[in-house]
Formats: sequence, C-alpha cells, structure tokens
Amino acid sequence: MNATENKLPDLRKLNQRLAFNSVRVQAFLEGLSPRLDSLVEAVSSGNMAEVGRLSHFIYRCCDVYGYEELATMAGEVCEAAAGCETQDVVGRKVIRLVGAFARTSNQAVAAT
Repeated sequence: MNATENKLPDLRKLNQRLAFNSVRVQAFLEGLSPRLDSLVEAVSSGNMAEVGRLSHFIYRCCDVYGYEELATMAGEVCEAAAGCETQDVVGRKVIRLVGAFARTSNQAVAAT
C-alpha cells in the first residue's frame, strides 16, 4: 500500500466550512425574525401591499437558503395578499408561517 493512498483528508478545512455555514444560517434566521415582526404588524394594520412585499422577500430568502416549508408558506401569504383575501385569512397564513419559523429556528439552535 502506498503512503499517499492511506493519507486522510485535512478535516480542519471541512470543520471551518461547516462552522462558517452554521454561522451564516443562524445569521439568516436571526435576520428573518424582524421581517416576520414587520409582516405581523402589516397584517394587523391591514396594509396588504406591505404584506405582499414582505412575504415575497421572505419567500425568496427562504427559497435561496433551502427552507422549502417556510418558502411555501411565505408564498401562500404573498398569494393571499395579492388575491385580495380577507385580513383574517391572510393573518391565519401569517400565523402558520411564524409558527413554522419558530420550529425551524428551534431545530437550528438544537443542531448547533
């Protein structure tokens, strides 16, 4: 057996990359929290244009970061706001989105 065949990869770089990705994901989730607060406020005040704008932003961010469930729910909020659904219907969709975000955040924290 050749000595180069038995050489283990340098795991330090992998550990650094994993740590960086973990920090990046945590920063994403922390940055999403104020957006969700603004979304709840927009629904409460009946500002459906702002609901649409914020939910679309949240949808795109979650889609990019691979949070499919959150992206789907944010898309439903966006569609409900654009479709002139009642404030009550849009509000329920926002509550579901906030609940899913809380579960996702808790899972991310537990994984670190």
